[in-house]
Amino acid sequence: MDRREFLRLGGAGLVGAVLLGSAGATGGLAQTGSSLKAEFESAATEYGVPQELLMAMGYVNTLWEMPPPSVSDYEKGELEGRGAYGIMQLVQNPWRDTLGRAASLTGLSREELKAGRAANVRGGAAVLADIQGPNKPAELNGWQEAVAEYGDTDLYAVEVYQTLQEGASATISTGESLQLSPQDVEVPLILTARSKADYRRAVWRPAHRSNYTDRNRGAKQIDMIIVHVAQGSYSGTINWFQYGPSNVSAHYVLSREGQVAQCVHNEDIAWHAGNWRYNRMSIGIEHAGYAGDPNTWTDRMYRSSAKLSAYLSRRFNIPVDRRHIIGHRQVPGVNKRCPGQYFNFDRYLRMIRRYK
Repeated sequence: MDRREFLRLGGAGLVGAVLLGSAGATGGLAQTGSSLKAEFESAATEYGVPQELLMAMGYVNTLWEMPPPSVSDYEKGELEGRGAYGIMQLVQNPWRDTLGRAASLTGLSREELKAGRAANVRGGAAVLADIQGPNKPAELNGWQEAVAEYGDTDLYAVEVYQTLQEGASATISTGESLQLSPQDVEVPLILTARSKADYRRAVWRPAHRSNYTDRNRGAKQIDMIIVHVAQGSYSGTINWFQYGPSNVSAHYVLSREGQVAQCVHNEDIAWHAGNWRYNRMSIGIEHAGYAGDPNTWTDRMYRSSAKLSAYLSRRFNIPVDRRHIIGHRQVPGVNKRCPGQYFNFDRYLRMIRRYK
């Protein structure tokens, strides 16, 4: 199944695709009817890691859904193609290979780890345990550095520990309901800068200087906003933009909770559209989540994104209509359905007009 097919599917269709795709790819280690909660419990017990921590990581990564491998296969210069697989986002790209590390630790093949849900959870637990080493803390707070290393960024640990502190619940597409009770943990503190951001509600998390083009653009050059879905988490998307060889970036990234990060200044050209002409005349906004998951689009995300687009519309005189505020799929030559069928453009434009 390619990206376009995954974006077309949702709910029961997605479940069927995952189950059928996994059965042939994992040699018997595909979904077998066991619950995801039981898979977290089993992996946590086998590798001596806290079950609550694994669940929080899975929730941050994919909201406990199991995306097909093709959704995020690595592609050079691809905005959403980081090569991060499954609920535990095991990575395989030219610079990082936690998928291979999981394969060595578990004895499972890369394909099993990519496509099999239980295998993927087990692989994530094995990697986390290996990062932590033989001294496994009894307290959840003692795992913070290992979690940051697992996600390759301190911001990932912040997201995971915020989830632990607040708790989480969801009914996933298989019909199973999961709940993570709030935990008594400390959320790591990392320095952020707002003064460098153009948008006052944003924190400044700059993309690598090799992933965008310096340019002194103004209202005459910018007349479009392009909406994306990241096919990944908030921290994972920002981290991808901050990695030099990725060759991609967007101006802004939003979390499901409505947090806003600015990665490229408005006046500069982010590499997000897959079309140089559209890059030159647009602002790109990435939204954490998956096109095939309706739970991506929270009320807080809509509000925060609409306020951002209202600011951009005022700043650059961008008309609030479907010709000037578009989805990535509308860019010529882009063969994908980003931001997906669950993004409500009519609602989005109404909100922008209200905030403007």
